[in-house]
Amino acid sequence: MSEPIRILLVDDEALVLSSLRRLLARRGFDVVTAPSGAAALEKLASAEFDIVLTDYKMPGMTGAELLEQVTLRWPNLHRCMLTAQADPDVVAKAIANGVIHRAFRKPWDNAALVEALKTVAAS
Repeated sequence: MSEPIRILLVDDEALVLSSLRRLLARRGFDVVTAPSGAAALEKLASAEFDIVLTDYKMPGMTGAELLEQVTLRWPNLHRCMLTAQADPDVVAKAIANGVIHRAFRKPWDNAALVEALKTVAAS
């Protein structure tokens, strides 16, 4: 049996974190959550993950800013963004620059999100 995909979810909305955590845990992911970019960086410094999935619009540090730091410090970590707020040009530029591997829109489709995250982890 293979190891579960270890994912760090980052969002300042507790309900979003809770919903995503339940969804992904039920689908066999090993899920850790963080309520901010700063908290995510602390967790990334102390544990290994396969994917970081972050919201875009958060106080203090946007998801794009978080993923820029992740790109520099953990370049092999798969980086994804889930958002309803992001400027499409910002997301497109981040993908083009290799900061984001995949972007998802809120609200998300559960089955499509799970399959896409599995595909990202396998790449």
